[in-house]
This record gives sequence, structure tokens and C-alpha cells, in this order.
Amino acid sequence: MSSAFVIRLVAAAAIAFVMFGNPSAWATTIRLDTLPLDIVDVIVTPHQFSDEFKYSQPPDPELGALVRLVVRHRGDDGAAMQPQLRFNGEDAAALLASDEWAWYELPDNLGNADAPFTLTPGALSVFTFNARTAAWGVGTEVSLEITDLLTDTTETVTLPIAVDPLRIRSITGFAADADGIIPERLVIHLSNDLDVPATVREVAVYPETRSGSRQQATIETRPETGTVKPGATMIVMAKTGPLPLTHGLVEVVFETADGARHSRWARMRFKADRFDISSGWMAIATPKGVVPVTRESFLKMLKRMHVNCFWGDHIAGYTDDTGPDGLYTRYPMRQKAYFEDIDTYNADEWVARIHGVDRLGEPQHVNMPPMEVYNILKHYDAARYPTTLTLSDEKGWRYWAGIVDFPHYDAYRVSAPAMDNWRLYDCWDRTVFWGAPLEGIGVMTRSLRELSEPLPIALWSQNVHEGWQDQFTRLRRSPTPDEILLQAYQGLANGIISLYWYSLQSNSTLMYRDGIDVTTRIGREIRLLEDLYLSGFATHHARVMGAQRPDLELNVISAPDAAILFAMDTSYKPDHDKRVFVFDGPRDIEAEYPLPQWLQSPEDVFRVDADGVYDVAWESTAAGVHIRGRIDCVGVYIAAKNPDERELRAQRLAALKAHEEAVNFDPAYNDDDFHTLMRDLGYDAPSEFEVPN
Repeated sequence: MSSAFVIRLVAAAAIAFVMFGNPSAWATTIRLDTLPLDIVDVIVTPHQFSDEFKYSQPPDPELGALVRLVVRHRGDDGAAMQPQLRFNGEDAAALLASDEWAWYELPDNLGNADAPFTLTPGALSVFTFNARTAAWGVGTEVSLEITDLLTDTTETVTLPIAVDPLRIRSITGFAADADGIIPERLVIHLSNDLDVPATVREVAVYPETRSGSRQQATIETRPETGTVKPGATMIVMAKTGPLPLTHGLVEVVFETADGARHSRWARMRFKADRFDISSGWMAIATPKGVVPVTRESFLKMLKRMHVNCFWGDHIAGYTDDTGPDGLYTRYPMRQKAYFEDIDTYNADEWVARIHGVDRLGEPQHVNMPPMEVYNILKHYDAARYPTTLTLSDEKGWRYWAGIVDFPHYDAYRVSAPAMDNWRLYDCWDRTVFWGAPLEGIGVMTRSLRELSEPLPIALWSQNVHEGWQDQFTRLRRSPTPDEILLQAYQGLANGIISLYWYSLQSNSTLMYRDGIDVTTRIGREIRLLEDLYLSGFATHHARVMGAQRPDLELNVISAPDAAILFAMDTSYKPDHDKRVFVFDGPRDIEAEYPLPQWLQSPEDVFRVDADGVYDVAWESTAAGVHIRGRIDCVGVYIAAKNPDERELRAQRLAALKAHEEAVNFDPAYNDDDFHTLMRDLGYDAPSEFEVPN
């Protein structure tokens, strides 16, 4: 994380401390005097961008904020309200037209002329605006004028735009079983920037906010005391019972030693989260006219790679082949597509198949305004499946923050279209036109994750693809195995919970056969640890600098009973003749990893990869663990409180290898299998798809 990026976050935290550092000064509720309305929480997500990227045109330096107002009608006389809001004397439409705001969801567009938005006694709602300019940034105040149109009563309050020191950092939902669609349990990560400890007393969910219905959860915490120390994080595992697949609210109630209580809230779509590994557009035919997912050999390859999802809706010869021995029956995959017919796709069988709505492509690249994106995706409010959005340009994606349920991004670092100007990077001995620092993937992951809290995020990660090229293209137009590996792990180590390969295009897997094995190995390693990715949160990132370039990056994903520790080699160099990034090979490292309180003094620390589970030299420290080991591009370690964790991972790895063997198809190393795949995709000989390397 760059110094400027850190400074922006520290400044926001400092303002929050001034306003809220003393528990007695908490703004727990803004209570209106005349109107029966309480603003029970102001959730502020600061805008940010990194200065690590080199742009031909610099980003707009103004930093606003995404602001959500959680409101409750506290009346008990049965009289509903029709609230109308004005901010600093302006209505939302005017603020949007003047480019003060990027998008909003307020009573104006939650209702319409025929059915105005109303709030009944006891009901909750969330009003949201995403402001573009610093006039609405952290540390400012907003004059909020609220009018009840039914009584023509108006009241004005001052709304502070500040980051609360108690934050809900991430929430993931889990069904009772791996294939279930109904979430019954939430894993919630919290952090405390107060100067005193805070204890979680209760968690509640509000699945139907308009009715104010409340479900009390049974909670288990890490640490078990339920207390989060100053500057620390903690986990709450909340058993909620079955939740409807709708948008709702989560409330976490904290208490400090003086008895002061404070509720923090989060708005989200309740869903059962899964770690999906996706391919790209598998309905696109090869140059020979073959649709790849209609060929069993191609589906076998994807299954062996642990790919369980793809972009596509109805594909003749695959998704409709659902008989007892049909292709889809034997090789089912989850899907991303438009899914506009909500009445059809809300059925359980479809909800189980849908990863998310991916309807709008990359709105940043076509200059589609955030408000237009919101208006199009509002269609899916009644859906039981999540919306997604592909973001691509880190310097401006803050304006689209908050619109969808499961944001993701795509940004590739070698021989591909890019948001930044690669020739401006000066971190190597000569200018590189065909690539950019691979660790930029990690920077972007941290940026999107923090802008999207507490929602999960995903990444389109660069893999083999036929068309990567530009004016200064490489001879090898797709990434090397090491480049594929490091880009993927920069996302994994920084907190994604799904990975989409761009794009495993069918003929490209033939052109770049060496990509098959590394993709399979990454898939195996993800499946080995996917429960930790889903229940964990990125609690640490550190960059170890070399003389001119980063040398090593160290990351921690902390889950309830174990942490994943990452060491990523960033000392790679450009080979100017072959135009690829090269690594020096295996290297020895020593690394310090801070662990959260509940994982300190682990019972065991060991290394894992796609081949096995290994001993590693380690020792506990006051803050975590110290490791001495050897890595090859990427090293992955597990720090576990459960002494049986090593054996459990070994058993899971054996099962994953058995899964691959059962596919009985290995085009990476078996020439007969490779030639079968080649012929099934319409080619007669390797000369038809060979490219320079």
C-alpha cells in the first residue's frame, strides 16, 4: 500500500477519532424532535485511490464518501410517513445534475408518483448517496432537511460525515450444507479504532426492513470473550436461522466498560456465499465453429481445473442437455449472465445455479454513469440472486461503490488493455511497454475491498487468452505460468472470495498448453483452503522493499480457527528479449506475521501447496509468528489453533487429487488427451493454433 494511500486512510481515521474516540461522545442515534424518525446509524465509507499507478491523466483528487443513513420510524400511533430529504438545501436530482453526487437511493427513487415511498411505525429503511466531491467527504457536515409530505412537517438536523471507530469489515453467509441456497449463519469481522475495548453483546438481523421484523442471533466470538481491543479485529459467528434471499440489515451491538452501548449496522443481500472459480465466455465458438462447452473433453479439463462457473445463460447442447446422461447433468456449472426474467430465475433450482447478474459489462469503459447503472440494476431488487458489476479503472471506481451485491474488477498486468500507462513505470532498468507491476493487482484488491465493505469481492484474473496484444506486444501474448500464478495470488492474499479466469478461451488453452497445469494447481490450492477464504478477512499486508523494487509481500487472511499466511515474491525482472517477467526461482525467506489475538500462540504452523503439506521452521512471537522457509514465486502457510488442522488439510488435499484423477483426462501432460481436446475443438494439427513463444 503506497504512502499516499495510507495517508488518506489515516486521515479519515483521525477525524473519526476526534469525533468518536471518547465512548461517551458516540453519536449512537440522531433523534428528530418533531418528526417520529431516528437516524440510528450513519455508515460512511471514505473515497480513496492509490497513487501507485501511472496514468497519462491524473485522477480527480477530490475525495467524497459513500454515505448510508439507517433510519427507523419510532412512532406507535399507526401513522405512516412519506419522508422527503434535502441536503444542504438541494434535492437529490439537483445534486446529481451538478455532479456533486454520483448516484443515490432515497425516497425519491424508492417510490414513484403512483406509489410514494412510505415508512410505517417500527419500520426501517436505508437512504444512500455516493458523493463525488470533497465537500461531502469525511470531516464535513451536512444540513439534512426532512419533510413528512403527509403532515407537511419539516425538521433540519446536522449530519456529520465521519467514519465510526467500530466498523463491520466483512460479512459472509453460510447455508446448512455446501450446496444449500438459504443462509442460516453469518461470519462477521469487526474492527475497533476506539482507545478503549468494546464487547459485542448481541447481533440481530432485519430481513424485512419495511416491517421492522427482527431476528435475534445466537453468537460465538473470536476471541471467546467477545471483546475487541483498541486497534484490533474480532470475529462474530452468528446463527440467525434461515434468512430470506432479500436485502436486509445486520445490527451488531457493542458495549464499553462504562456501560455505553452502540449499534453498528450493515445493509446487504442475504445469500449463501461460495468460492466460485469461473471461466470466461464459454459459449463463444472457436475459430473452427465449435462451442467448447458442448464438448465433453473441454468440460473434463474445466472440471479437473476445479472450475465450477462460467459466463453464459442458455447454451444449446450443454445447459439443455439435462437427461440422466446429459452433459450438464454430468458437468454442471454455476453461471453468470443477465437473468432478467426474475419470475423464472427466482426458482430454487435457478438460484442454486446463479453466481450473479453480470449484465452491464464494464460501465467505466463505456462512460455509463453510476446513476444509470443503478437504474438498470434496480430491476433486480425482487430477485433472490445477487447483482455483480465489473469495474476496471481504480482511479474512478469509487463512484460506482455501493450499487451491487458482489462487486468485482478486471485489470491485467501483461500484454493486455490496461487502465494505466505502462511505459511510465520507472522501476526497472529499461522502459517496459508490454507489462506493469504485477503487485498492482493487490493494490486494486485492497482498494475495492475497502470501498465495498462489508460486501465480498471477486477478481477477473489474467489467464491464457488469444487476443492479448497492443502496439508493443510480446511474442507470447498470454501470461506465463508464473505471471498467472502471482496475479491470482495477489487477489487471493488480499481478500477475494471468488476468482474468474479471463478467460480460458478454448483455442488459447491449446496455444498455451503450459497454462493448463498452473491453472489446475491454483484451483486445487483454492479448494484446499476455500473455507478459510470464505470465513476469513484480510488482516495484514506488508511490503518488503529491495533497493529499487519491492522484494516480498506478506499477507494474512484470518479465519475463526486458522490463518492463511502468504509470502509473494515481487523481485521478478523483465526479460527484454522474450518480453516476459522472470523469477529467479526458489528463494529463502524470513518473515514476521502479526496474528489477531485469538490466533496468537498457534498449535501448529505448516506450509501447503498443490502437492502436499510440509513442515516449516517457525516460532511464536509476541504479536504472531516468525517463519523461516523457502518459496518459489508464492509461499502459503497455515497457522492453526486446532492441532488436527494439518491432518485435516492433508486429507482434503488427497480428496482433491482423487477428484482430478477420477476425471481421467489430463491434457497438460497426456499427449493423447491433448490431441483429443484439439480434435474436439475442431483442429486437425497443432500447426493450426501454434503461436510464437
